[in-house]
Amino acid sequence: MAKKQDIKQQRIEELENQLKRAVADYQNLEKRVNEGRHELTSFVGMELVRKLLPVLDHLEQALAGVKATAMSEQSESNGWFKGVELAVKEFNGVLAQEGLDQVATDGAFDPSLHEAVDTRDGENDMILEVVRKGYNLNGKVLRPAQVIVGRAASTEVSADKEGNTN
Repeated sequence: MAKKQDIKQQRIEELENQLKRAVADYQNLEKRVNEGRHELTSFVGMELVRKLLPVLDHLEQALAGVKATAMSEQSESNGWFKGVELAVKEFNGVLAQEGLDQVATDGAFDPSLHEAVDTRDGENDMILEVVRKGYNLNGKVLRPAQVIVGRAASTEVSADKEGNTN
């Protein structure tokens, strides 16, 4: 009788352990599904923002072009200019709420954040000019900033320039 009782108790413990493992597996599955949903939502949002960035670039270039013209004082007082400027500001605000921020372009060149499109004489590895703004989305580089990087003027004369004629 005691032997049957021990066997039943072992069987109960086995079933309890199986149940605990099944519950833990189910909880892990729920976590993975939720993470997958979050990643998918994040990816879709990232792709949408990526598609909207050229629109933002064009609007900002249009505003900069109007400001640069000789008629800028007159144009800036027009309602359309103020309306477009307000729309761009609001557009930037909405994108910022979604986690978008500009890549910093003041200081040293960082290949993980910047794309060098040209070099000019200047302080070595320092950003001299921004060709196109770069953006981070939720801490990840969405689009690197295209920049012109300084390079130190070379004072060395190469062997080919010294008169070697091969």
